[in-house]
Amino acid sequence: MKLGFIGAGNMAGAIFKGIIASGAEKAQNIYIIRNNRSLQDKQAEELGVVSCDSYDELIENSDIVFLGIKPAGFPALLEQIKDKLEMHKPLVVSMAAGMSMQSIQDMLGFKPSLIRIMPNINAEILMSATAYCGNSNASSEHLDIVKNYLNAIGTAYEVPEDKFAVFTAIAGCSPAYVYMFIDALAKGALKLGMNKQQALDIAAQAVMGSSAMYKKSGLHPAELTDKVCSPGGTTIEGVCTLDEYKFTAGVVKAVENSVIKDALLNKK
Repeated sequence: MKLGFIGAGNMAGAIFKGIIASGAEKAQNIYIIRNNRSLQDKQAEELGVVSCDSYDELIENSDIVFLGIKPAGFPALLEQIKDKLEMHKPLVVSMAAGMSMQSIQDMLGFKPSLIRIMPNINAEILMSATAYCGNSNASSEHLDIVKNYLNAIGTAYEVPEDKFAVFTAIAGCSPAYVYMFIDALAKGALKLGMNKQQALDIAAQAVMGSSAMYKKSGLHPAELTDKVCSPGGTTIEGVCTLDEYKFTAGVVKAVENSVIKDALLNKK
């Protein structure tokens, strides 16, 4: 299977790097094009992927075309490539936040076989949580093919399109929140005299281990919290402090505001 990536920045780059690293596809079967030609050629040299000179070249050589640019660039891009897509009929995969399948079809002027995905940046280390769904022209075989690629870079979840914004808020955006949490823990340790880098490593390991513990235990997060908290101990003191400073309310509000932003992007 030959895969074309229009756009090869952080997210799209994470996906094809993850696919290559997992062995799900050979580098020479991946075609890329991006606005920055020097970065494009550098990626091609480093990873062994094919650097394309034009959108036409990429589409003609691809069974699946991944649209990996920002939503604001879609109208101009789709205007340039719609005729070639309609002619060659590749499976089209969009990863744009806030860009519905219907809006893509409207811009193209025809209904391709279309799958929408929402990965997160952890695709590069084969640990992405990725949502996917397809339009009525996307067959079960199409969905299975894309699901297999997504499972090669983490775990794929079939999610109705009307819940994509919620998925994005809890899986696409959350790596940034987790990084902030790790840094905040390390800052607390730094304030109390610990080396910052050591504190970052310790905090990251604690977060990773806690996530694995949740998935393995089958317990609700609140039950695990109770297991860590001893009566009158240090952990319950910290938990109560987070409650006092509205930790949970802040996270919930971040999810809500991310969904609101997604809706605003979809109106543009």
